[in-house]
Amino acid sequence: MESTWTITELADRAVVALAADGSPRANGRVRDLPNERLIRWYTTIGLVDPPLGRRGRTALYGPRHLLQLVAIKRRQAAGRSIAEIQAELTGLPDATLQEIAELTDLPEPPEPLDTPLRERFWAARPPASTTVDGLAAPRPMAAQPVQGVRLAPDLTLLLNVPSLGEGDLAAIETAARPLLDELRRRDLIGTDTSSPSAAPYGRSS
Repeated sequence: MESTWTITELADRAVVALAADGSPRANGRVRDLPNERLIRWYTTIGLVDPPLGRRGRTALYGPRHLLQLVAIKRRQAAGRSIAEIQAELTGLPDATLQEIAELTDLPEPPEPLDTPLRERFWAARPPASTTVDGLAAPRPMAAQPVQGVRLAPDLTLLLNVPSLGEGDLAAIETAARPLLDELRRRDLIGTDTSSPSAAPYGRSS
């Protein structure tokens, strides 16, 4: 097994590890399977270490990154918030991360498939309802796309919509100006005045 992987290979290994026992579906709150965008975001907020290095322009990742990704998803499946996970996992040694990730070995991804692995993982739908103490409980709500609009360097608006057009962004920018002015007056955000821009934030529920 190679000791370094590209970000795509890292994401695939994390999906394989999580698919082994279905942990991302442990509750209705955890919908994100690790992908390139999510890994970059986790790196930005310090949940995942920076890449080990680069091969040309390609970032390289190692086993510790895989342990971090799987440990994050285990904790999310247990109902922990991102802030709680950051407080617990930041700086932990590999041995502790491996215990939390519940990995005895670092899995190799399967052979390439016609259908991407992350799509196949969700191919089997859960039953329409489950039974808790003899009562039928509805299936958790399906995952919904979330769009992020960067209003300021330290302020992002999240919208539970599939996409945003230029007209939507223009309307949001106009409506947000009084809010931004008030937040800057109170020194709650910086003084940058760049225009908002839409950026997919991943998936939530």
